[in-house]
Amino acid sequence: MIVRYLSEDDYEVWNHFVDQSPQGFLWDYSWWLDAITDSDFKICALFDEDNLIVAGLALPYFSSGNIHQPPLTQSLGMLYEDMSKRNNMRLQKQLTNQKEYSNQIIEFVMKDIKRFSMHFNYNYDYWLPLYWKKFTQTTLYTYVIDYSNYVLEEEFKRFSKGHKWILNKVEKKSDLQVVKTDDVEEYLVESDKTYLRQGLKKPYFNDTVRKLYKEVMKRGMGTILKIVDSQNQIHAITFYLHNQKEVYYWLGASDEKLRDSGGHTYLTWYAIRYFSSKVHFFNFGGSMIEHVERNFRNFSSKPRQYFKLQYGYDTTWQYAKNLINKMLGRI
Repeated sequence: MIVRYLSEDDYEVWNHFVDQSPQGFLWDYSWWLDAITDSDFKICALFDEDNLIVAGLALPYFSSGNIHQPPLTQSLGMLYEDMSKRNNMRLQKQLTNQKEYSNQIIEFVMKDIKRFSMHFNYNYDYWLPLYWKKFTQTTLYTYVIDYSNYVLEEEFKRFSKGHKWILNKVEKKSDLQVVKTDDVEEYLVESDKTYLRQGLKKPYFNDTVRKLYKEVMKRGMGTILKIVDSQNQIHAITFYLHNQKEVYYWLGASDEKLRDSGGHTYLTWYAIRYFSSKVHFFNFGGSMIEHVERNFRNFSSKPRQYFKLQYGYDTTWQYAKNLINKMLGRI
């Protein structure tokens, strides 16, 4: 096997590999990495004897040696080929391959990086090979709907009474309607108001969203939905990213003054139904905020763990030890 950094000539092959990998999503495409890092990235890939990619790892902000998660990007991390399609490969063999592939890639890139802090895809569930390489792990959660096991009418019956009441109210007794829009500025205006109302600094620049919007929409991988009333007031607006297998709740905003209408909840339910015939999975985007998590869970979605993996960062004890040594003049 051969491990190396990819050149631009390899990117089309890489993007095809992303489509086939269980861990791959839109964030892993070369064009997304190029846009979000201002071209400061590398991709390390492992090739088999047939010159096919069997594993790979995107490395954003490569020039700094400090590999970290880009904004507006839920996960990157290690990608593997779909081993289940290789003659019904046994799980034990799959794990053996994952360990071997991971070791080859990590050993190759570690000479070029000082620190590493990345969120891995929720389908990356065997991180022991990185534990043995002295990485540390923090568990995060997202919520996912698997449409193969999700019958819309039946799942609706399992919603909380509050959710069912809101959805029925909007469906039958309000003037709200969902509209598809291609105007990203509508989202940016509403999101600016949301952060201003909360007294929070926006964690990304609007121009970054505009840049990514252009890349996503020209490839047909983005959908913006808004819910408006008869006076054309926007109650909520959401921006979804999607490829052929999964849709991701990327960005959302709602009008605080119109919250009692139930528009935001209904818009989410509309999107779940809208994408049910287009993709295999609906990813709510993950949240460790309690009331947000509860809302996701109320749509009968399933919690999925994903990992934040780090290398080169001191543990609390090591940090305290270093601080004491500095105070004593030992280092």
